[in-house]
Parts: sequence; C-alpha cells; structure tokens
Amino acid sequence: MEKFIKSFVFIFLITILSDLSVYAINSLNTIEVAGCVKLVSPAFVPPPPPLVYHRYYCLNDTAVPLTATGTNLKWYTAATGGTSSLTAPTPSTAAAGATSYYVSQTVAGEESTRSLIVVNVNKQFDLFCAGVTVNSVNFDFANVGQARFDYSYTVDGGLPVTGTQMAPSSFTVTGLSEGQTVVLTVTAVGAPSCVLNPTLVASCKTRCSTVPVPNFPAIAPFCSGTLAPILPPTSPNGITGTWSPAIINNTTTGSYVFTPNPVLFPCATTQTLPVTVTPLVTPTFAAIPTTVCQGATAPILPSSSTNSPAIAGTWSPATVNTAVLGPVSYTFTPNPGQCTSATLTRVTITIVPVVTPNFANIPPFCSGTTAPILSNTSPNGIVGTWSPSTINNTTGRNYLFTPNANQCATTQTLNVVVTAKTAPNFAAIPAFCTGTTAPILSTTSPNGITGTWSPAAINNTASGSYVFTPNATECATPQTLVVTVNPLIEPGFFDLAICSGSAVPILNNVSPNGITGTWMPSNIDNTTSGAYVFTPNPNQCATTKTINVTVNESTLVNVDWTVTDAFSKNQTVTINATAAGEYLYQLDDGPFQESPIFEYVSLGTHSITVQDKNGCSPPITRNNVLVIDYPKFFTPNSDGYNDFWNIFSLDVLSGSKILIFDRYGKLLKEIRPSGPGWDGTYIGQPMPANDYWFTVDYTELDIPKKFKSHFSLKR
Repeated sequence: MEKFIKSFVFIFLITILSDLSVYAINSLNTIEVAGCVKLVSPAFVPPPPPLVYHRYYCLNDTAVPLTATGTNLKWYTAATGGTSSLTAPTPSTAAAGATSYYVSQTVAGEESTRSLIVVNVNKQFDLFCAGVTVNSVNFDFANVGQARFDYSYTVDGGLPVTGTQMAPSSFTVTGLSEGQTVVLTVTAVGAPSCVLNPTLVASCKTRCSTVPVPNFPAIAPFCSGTLAPILPPTSPNGITGTWSPAIINNTTTGSYVFTPNPVLFPCATTQTLPVTVTPLVTPTFAAIPTTVCQGATAPILPSSSTNSPAIAGTWSPATVNTAVLGPVSYTFTPNPGQCTSATLTRVTITIVPVVTPNFANIPPFCSGTTAPILSNTSPNGIVGTWSPSTINNTTGRNYLFTPNANQCATTQTLNVVVTAKTAPNFAAIPAFCTGTTAPILSTTSPNGITGTWSPAAINNTASGSYVFTPNATECATPQTLVVTVNPLIEPGFFDLAICSGSAVPILNNVSPNGITGTWMPSNIDNTTSGAYVFTPNPNQCATTKTINVTVNESTLVNVDWTVTDAFSKNQTVTINATAAGEYLYQLDDGPFQESPIFEYVSLGTHSITVQDKNGCSPPITRNNVLVIDYPKFFTPNSDGYNDFWNIFSLDVLSGSKILIFDRYGKLLKEIRPSGPGWDGTYIGQPMPANDYWFTVDYTELDIPKKFKSHFSLKR
C-alpha cells in the first residue's frame, strides 16, 4: 500500500510555450507551474481525484509535445481503457475545439490514476443569460484561459456597479423587481490572443409573475376621407401607454401599436390594431356600347358596377330606346352607404342608322391573269372581311363581304366572272425538204387571235417547235407547231469495178434506199472506166449521186520466185508476177496477203499461188519452191517419229556430203541427203544426248559451197 500511495505523489508539469493566461476550473486549490494551472485537492487522500490541466492555443499555432513530471509516463486518449503510448502526443491546432489527453506514471510496477490534460484551440469568449427569476438574473460567460474578469452592470439604466471576479465563469444580480432589465459588461483580462472580442455586453430581464395584455377593441373599416376614430391612451382593462402612430390616417390602411407605460406596467405586452381604410372608387361598367344600331336589340343597363366590391345603384332613363336616332345620356346613381368617389356616373349611347357597303362591281377578267384584290374597307368606310378572302383567278363565283362587329352595316355580295382562255387554231405545217422555201408564220390565227411566234421565222434546214404567244390583250392560250424539215437523202449506189470485155451490169433506176431517178450515161461501157450520174425524180428529198466504174484489164501471165541462200537464218520466199497489176499472194494453204514476201519459211518444198484482185485473170500456182535448211534436233527413240537426222532437202543437189562430229571434233558419221541419215549411234553404241556438229558440202547454182553448224540429240 505504501508503494501505491507513493506512486500518486507526483506533480505533472505541462509547459505552455506561448504566453497564455490560465484559469481555475473548480474550487480546488491552485498551483501555477510554468504558466499552467494544476488543480489539487485541499487535502491529499489516496486515491486522489483525477488531476485536470489546461493548455491554450490559437488556431494554427505551432504546438509542442505535452510534458509532465514523473517516472515511466504513459499517455492515453481515453479516461479508461485504450492503448497507451510512451511518446508524449503533440496537439493539433488545425481546427477549433477542445481535445482531451490523459497521462499516468508507473512506480514499482503500480500505475497511478490518469490525469486529464485539456487542449483548447481558438475557444471564443461568450456571454449570455443563463437564468432569470422575478427578482434576479444570472449570466454565464465562457472560460477562455483568462486571469480574471472585470465587470460593470446597470439596472434599468441606473448607476453602474463595477468590480473584478476571479472565478467562477458566471455572474448573478439579485434584489431586483419583476420586469427590471440588467445590462452586464464583462472583460476577460489576460485572454489568449486568438480571442477577438474579450469584452462582451449582455442584457437580461427579470421574469414577470403575470403579463397584462391591453384589450383595445378592433376598429371597423371606414371610407377614405371620412372622420377617423380616436386612439384612447388607456385600454378598457386600465393599462395606460402611448400609440405609434399617435393618430389614425383617414386615407391609408395601416397598423397602430400601443406600448404600455414601462414604469407603471413593466410586464404588460404591446397591442397592435390593424386599421383598414377603404379607398373611394368610381363605378365602372363593362359591355355598355357607346353606339347601337337603329332597331337592334337594346342593351341592358347593369344594376351593379364591375368594381370589387360592386357598387349598386339605379339608372335614369332605366332602359335604352333603339328606335330613335341620336345620342342619349344615361345617369347611374349609387345607393347610399358605399365608398364611391362620385355620386353620379353618365354614359352616352348613340343610336346610328344601318349602312350598306358600296363596293363597285369587278369587271370580268381572263383566267390565269392576276386577280383583283378585295379591300377590307368599303368606299363608304365599312370595315369587314370577305368569304372567300381572295379572288380565284380561274373560276367565277360570288364573294360575300361581312362587316366587323360594332358597325351598323349590312353584308354585300359581289359576283366575279372569270373568262376562259381561247386556244389559237393554226393548222399543222406539212413536212418539207431541207433547202426549199419555208412557209410564213402568220401573226393572226384563223379564229382571230393575234400574237407573236418564237422563233419568228421557220428554219428551212432543221426541224423544230414554234410557239405562238397571244398578245397581252388577248384571253387566249399559247399554241405550239412542230415543223418537220426532211433532210436530203443520198441514193445508196456504190462504185463498181469490172473486167474489160466482161458482161455489163445494169444501172438500176431505183436506189437500194428507194430513191427513183435516171442515169447519165444510161449504160455502162465495159472497155473504158468512167463516171455515171444518177438524178432523182422530182418530189423526193434526195441528192444526185455519181459513181465511178473501173474497167480492169486481164494481165497475169506467169509467176516465178526467189529463195534466200540455203541455211539462211531467215529463209525468205519472194514471189514475182510477170505483169503489173493488183494481186494477192499465198504460201501453201495459208491466207492470201497483199505482200509478195514470206519470211521465216520452214525447210522443204512449198507451193505458191498468185491471184488477180479484180478476178480478171485466173490464179497461177507453183509447187516446186524449195527451202534448204537443217533440222535443229532429232529424237532417236524408235517411236517412228524423228528417229534420224539428215538434210533431206539437199537430195535435189547431187554430190552433197554431210559429216557429223562430236563436241571434241571426232568424226562420228558421214551421210548423204539421199540416205536414211544418222540414227544417233557410234560403232553400234547410242550416243548421249548432247549437241553435235556437222559440215555439209553442196553446189548451188553451180557454185560449190560449204556450211557448218550444230544440232541437238534428245533422248
């Protein structure tokens, strides 16, 4: 137990770095250490009550860790329970308010009771009424860390009472009467710098045991301008006081406040009387016409105005007479007891005669032209509307004019005639041949319509459309004429070619395209070329036609040819006809061509044919055209095709000899063109596929020649 008691005998020192004042929280003895307040009991009896310390910061001040004296200190954020820390916390000054921390010490394994440290941030000074009775008032003000309080108070504006108080943070004034007001001024001396207003003023009033209420009766509404009621200074229940405003305004509605005498009736309440002043109104009436048509149903004069509230009264005369023309004045007299600004109201009603609109008749007009516009005001001033509202420019009909309301006028009907357009009746123009005289276009149609043509004159070379447009004074439609101009046709005869002395063709008097006519000369001469002119018969759109007749002679007599040298790279055959003319040339069974030259002709014997283009000579054919060349390869595989190599075309040239060598110059075989040739063997053995060389000795046109080349053996 002794160790336990010793563990509580310590003093916590909490350091406040800034120069802040401190104050006591309760009536315990105080010990100030390093600017902090420590609260202790008058007599120390373990376990002691918790010790409370306060530290004060302004908002956003730089805080330092909390400090206390003792051994083995433990820091907490709760009065009981929670997790302790051996490191002293640093308070946060980022937000205003109060934060509680707790600290204990451990001695000989025994932990003391936790002491409370309250950190206050930006606590503001405050003063307010805490309680009132019929004879006292109590003020409370916040503890912001000040050293003391200076105060001053007055009762109902009397002499001030001043003094200084160290604690607590409340102040009471006693010995008062009910309804008295105390004004207290308190100054916190030595408050932190963040307390912006260290001096505050508050007012408290003692409680009333009873609250008398003035009982002035309500004031009835009255008409503007009449005598206003008088406001009495004493209520029926005997409360005296004053009015604001003091006198009732007899032109404007308002509120009037009675304030009891504060000395005689401090607890009495005020009373407010609303006063309604009804403004004077002039009777107004709706739907009373100022003019009425003669003989129309008479309007009824209303017995009440349209004001709210309505004003009742009587009219003189009481009814409207619509039989008599001219103005009549009607007087309205309000009934008594109404807030009206005038005793009499007069309305004048004029009875006017009924008028007929005097629109002039509309002359007939041509269909499709611009229609006349219907005016909404007649020449004699009647305003109204038309039905239909616009004139149709294609169809005639009746149009009804209806006057607007409140006009003494009747309707009027106009009959509008729309004249249909007449069609011009120009006759169709027959087709004619180009270049002949064109018909004239008349500017007046057979049915008498005048106008203009577009184009104005007919073109005698091309077909086209011609539009007749009637003059503006004519009620007529346009007319279109289609004019066909036939082009001149050329007779479809063609030039002829005939052989001299052959049968003469007949010149036909009808062309292939149907044109009839005559020829000059009328017969063809088969000995001389010449021109023949065809002239079409009249009334045909046709031109003359000239054809040329060519008479060809028979000239082809004989054909010979030439062939390039044997073994030439481009073996060419050139055919020569013995007489000049136009010929076609053929090699073997190939197509005829105009050129007498045939290139790259294959080796062997060929035939040539020459044919007269005009057919005036029979064709001539020669079959012994020889082209000498050698085969470029052979295939000795015993299939019966190309099994031997030889230059068979040399057999026509006697004395020809062929020697065959391998690639190294070794003689393999000597053959003759008249023989079977080489079978691709040497000493009975097949030679490999390869290129082999040869020489040939021959005589061409009595000239000894020698040729050397190579060929391929393929297996």
